[in-house]
Amino acid sequence: MSETGTSTHPAPHRYRAEFWVLLFGAAAAPLVWMGHLWLSYGLSSRTCFPGDIANAGVSGAGLRDALLVLDAGAIVVSLIALAVSYRSWRATRTEARGHVEHAVEVGEGRTRFLAIWGMISSLMFLVAVVFAAIASIMVPLCGN
Repeated sequence: MSETGTSTHPAPHRYRAEFWVLLFGAAAAPLVWMGHLWLSYGLSSRTCFPGDIANAGVSGAGLRDALLVLDAGAIVVSLIALAVSYRSWRATRTEARGHVEHAVEVGEGRTRFLAIWGMISSLMFLVAVVFAAIASIMVPLCGN
């Protein structure tokens, strides 16, 4: 409620950040990480274990290149999601005035919350993808 007793919208700056942009910022990095995990696991297992027994004679050069391309793509999408969320947060950071506890009680600042959550999730999954990229570079492929 405002000082005059009339109710205001809980997300007054919602026009500054489209919902789809906020959704992309919050969901792109986790979804890309999940796809990255599935594809890299599938490629590695199919190359190293084409049948019932391990294919120890495989050098893994093509596999390493494919994994690095997947890593780079996932890192780029995660960085884009982080940048989109940061831009949305900058546009809506003054959405709700007052102390944090007050904003939580009245439910104000939804757009700002989604932008912050997008930055947090993008950063967390970016770190996960970077660790996977380090593993793609440093861990021997197919037990060689």
